[in-house]
Amino acid sequence: MGAPAPKISEAALSDFVQRLFMSRGMSAENAAKIASVLVWADMRGSDTHGVSRIPHYFGMIDKGAMKPAAVPRLQADFGALFSLDAQGAAGPIAMVQLLDGAQERARQFGVGFGVMSRATHAGAIGFYAEQAARNGFAAIAFAAGPPLMAYEGARIASASTAPLAMAVPGGPEGVVLLDMAASQISNGRLKQARRDKETLPLGWALDAEGHPATDATKAETLLPLGGPKGSGFALLNEVFTSVLAGAPLLSPMLAQGKKGHGQSATMIIIDIARLREPADFASDMDALSDAIKALPRIEGVEELRLPGERGARALKQARLQGIKIDAKVWDELVQVAQAHHVALPETGETK
Repeated sequence: MGAPAPKISEAALSDFVQRLFMSRGMSAENAAKIASVLVWADMRGSDTHGVSRIPHYFGMIDKGAMKPAAVPRLQADFGALFSLDAQGAAGPIAMVQLLDGAQERARQFGVGFGVMSRATHAGAIGFYAEQAARNGFAAIAFAAGPPLMAYEGARIASASTAPLAMAVPGGPEGVVLLDMAASQISNGRLKQARRDKETLPLGWALDAEGHPATDATKAETLLPLGGPKGSGFALLNEVFTSVLAGAPLLSPMLAQGKKGHGQSATMIIIDIARLREPADFASDMDALSDAIKALPRIEGVEELRLPGERGARALKQARLQGIKIDAKVWDELVQVAQAHHVALPETGETK
């Protein structure tokens, strides 16, 4: 039996994660950025992209795929349009730099369009879009990575899950945030299902031979959301990120038959105030929100929610009551902390 599942405050968990990455040679500033992204995901209930990722990230550091001291480099700069070479930096470090650059250009030119390549896993991509929306921008962010999902009709992993986030200020929670992927479920969710030996719905994944898999322990390849729509989006996502940046991911990996750790991303930030008065935009967002909330509901549906509303409520609750960490995840984190001589945070047990 492992340790009971703990509850940890946002501050304590963030400090713990920061110290873990500092133990691997990362600066305090960059370690804090990774902590912000991972803890945000856990607080919103997206634990597949939270601190459960730390053992995997440490494995990438061990293999040299993630470079703790790497500094993303500005590769091209044409005013509103720019590109970054992450040079193997942790995904959240490169994504924050991409976000900052795109916001700076949006303030100057009305729009910032940034492309980033050669990073590792970006974390929950909704984090970056939400940050921009909190600053009054409209934001679109999407990322490409290794083949984890079958292209429509293929029986092997041949496309990335192509995470997408779109966010604008407004709505009951202050931001309307869509955070999704082109696959039926995320790869992190599949790993979670394997760990817990779940039964998957038919149509979510394939086994190693390319047959439909409902036993999560045998599931190897994710299936696209909406069939050809999901795989088509994933393909163009690769074009608008990796290929546009001059660092293709999919074609080399498919040719070699190997999966890597690289990730690319594109971020588009729009200064709403250049197009219209922010107060008028907010008023229209309120009217749209009210119209959706007032729609007649199917029997048994208590409420119609806007994108991101559930996660925002979960985050508020986590701030008040603490962040619950899965017992199996906690056991792994304890092992990582002990191996790197990092003190554990104070916790409270949950049932």
